Amino acid sequence: MLTTGREVLADPAAAPAGSRDTAPDAPAAPPRWWRRPWIAPLALLAAAFLAISLPRYLSLDPDRSLVALRPDFPLHFPLLLGHVFCGSVALVTVCPQVWPRFRRRHPVAHRWIGRVHVFVGVLPTGVLALLIVPFAHAPSGNAVAAVLWLTCTAVGWRAARRRRYAEHRRWMVYSFALTMQIVWGRVLFVTLPLFPGYDAGDPHTMTLVFDTASWIGFVVNLLAAQWWLEHKPFRR
Repeated sequence: MLTTGREVLADPAAAPAGSRDTAPDAPAAPPRWWRRPWIAPLALLAAAFLAISLPRYLSLDPDRSLVALRPDFPLHFPLLLGHVFCGSVALVTVCPQVWPRFRRRHPVAHRWIGRVHVFVGVLPTGVLALLIVPFAHAPSGNAVAAVLWLTCTAVGWRAARRRRYAEHRRWMVYSFALTMQIVWGRVLFVTLPLFPGYDAGDPHTMTLVFDTASWIGFVVNLLAAQWWLEHKPFRR
């Protein structure tokens, strides 16, 4: 069950050591940066993904789009560009947000980057994804992922505004998992065609590939996030 965090804020002495309901900049004995071995690989993964995917859209050339565009929907490419650019903002800004050392030492920067992440990254990306869904591959998986992403991020942001830091961290872990699900999608787009019966020229096959990639991407990440929360309840 999620706690409100108000009790600890009202009486800090009543909180057990290491409680998740303490304020984000409460004193602690943090581990050294090299004991967080996933920080650097995460940043490299995000940078590599953007380096591969983003240049196609920076050219503003519809013919270079990785997504098949609908000729009967003129706004498809402009909406896709907005989705890609705002999604890139979300992917870049999420990396420092999940770095405990950065959060502790630079709380003001953490808050401002968080605002950019939410209002320039996640929210417009999710809304644009829902607008594109009826004209794109994998409508069901992408729609569910977008709704979950918007919901988790909005609830996490609201919890931070109300100083419910335990709730904020939990929901933003889910939001982080959904932010990174796009990377899974690219991996699956490469591996799924290796299975027998794959036919790139068959639109039904392509729809199946996109839908499978979208569902696996966010489901696996959410399961991993839940495991992390259950097994590392006091990690900051």
